[in-house]
Parts: sequence; C-alpha cells; structure tokens
Amino acid sequence: MDLLAIVAHPDDADIFIGGTLAKHATRGDNVTIAYMTRGEFGGASDTTQEDVAAVREKEALAAAETLGADATFLDFKDGRITYSLENRELIVDSIREHQPDYVITHYGDDMHPDHQATSKLVTDAYYMSSLPLAETEHDPWEPENVFYFGKPTSSFDPDLVVDISGYEETKEKAILQHESQVEWLDEHGGIDAEFDGLIDGVRAEAKKLGKTHGVKYAEGFTTFHQSSSEYLDS
Repeated sequence: MDLLAIVAHPDDADIFIGGTLAKHATRGDNVTIAYMTRGEFGGASDTTQEDVAAVREKEALAAAETLGADATFLDFKDGRITYSLENRELIVDSIREHQPDYVITHYGDDMHPDHQATSKLVTDAYYMSSLPLAETEHDPWEPENVFYFGKPTSSFDPDLVVDISGYEETKEKAILQHESQVEWLDEHGGIDAEFDGLIDGVRAEAKKLGKTHGVKYAEGFTTFHQSSSEYLDS
C-alpha cells in the first residue's frame, strides 16, 4: 500500500497523523509526506521568512525520517495557499507522480485558511487525477480514496479510527524534531488552543480517542468514499 499525505505545513502530518504514518511505514508500506509550504510564517518578528523556511524544511525532513516516510515540498507560500485551476493542476500532477493507493489531507472545516484550501485542492485533484485528457507531466492515476484528519476544535467527527498503540512514542519523537515550532505553538496557544502544551496535548487527544474505541492510543479520520474506509487500518 502506498500512502501520500498532503499537508499544508511541515508539522501538520506529525501532530495529527504521525502514528498512522509510522504504523504503515513500519509494516513496509511506502509513505510520502508532501508539504504544501515550508511554514515560513511560523516565526517571531526578530527573524525572516527565509530563515524560518530553511529551519522548518530541515526539521520536516528529520521528522519524516523519524516516521519512516519520504518527504517532498510543493513550494506554495505559507498563509497564501489559494484555490485556483493552476494550483489544482499542481496537486493533480503530484498525485500522479507518487501514485498512491490512498491520499490523506486536512478536513475542510478548519480555522486555518491554508488547511481549508489544501483540503479543497486535494479533494478536487483526486477526482481529476484519473482523467486521461486532463494532461500534466505525469500519467493519469486513480487513488482508491481520500482520508481526512481534523482538529478537535472544528466540527470534525471521525468515522474511522486507527489504533496507533505502539507508535505514539515515534509520533512524539517526530513532533519534537520540529524544535522551532514546539516552543512557538506553546506560545501561540491563544489562537490554536489545542496546541497548549503540545506533546501533552497530542498524547491526551490520542489517549482520549483510543479509550472510546478500546485501544490505548488512536488517530481519527473521515473518508471521501465510505466503501473503502477500512483499508487505512487494515
């Protein structure tokens, strides 16, 4: 099974779905994380976007390696991802290039505009990527399904729960590779409240969801097609 996670920012995959990605990588599946941006807005006023982007790219590569995943950057601008036919075509070509069985991305109802735009772009690109007359650099490809992850502060209500017991520690190690962001998100908790005490908060969410489904730790998803939802946790 090949998985392609398309996320807006360098730490999104690790925080929300790091356990699932590590689980699949460990069992021998091909896992790729495509970062829409380098998260260059995620820094203090005494630095530059270029410096932040360079640090965050390095951290993202280290985090992906911790999970056992490959990584690529799609070169969108942080805080400025917009829906357009041109941008949709770029995502179509990325899906075709990696040829995943399943695509994972953000749930549409999210406070962050980059997450919203990424979700819409990926969903529509998933549909378009199989069409032979929608020409891009790579050949048409049809993934089986799209899985969405979401924040606890949104209307996100998972209908698929993946048992990540045994992978929570790997997930947390990957998050900690984002050294510049762990402190930033703790300080930025007034906006993203679920990031107060980042590691403790992530662990608590995984434990809370796991408890309701009879496992120690879990991550939740919704699915584009209900018929193949079971395969992510198979």
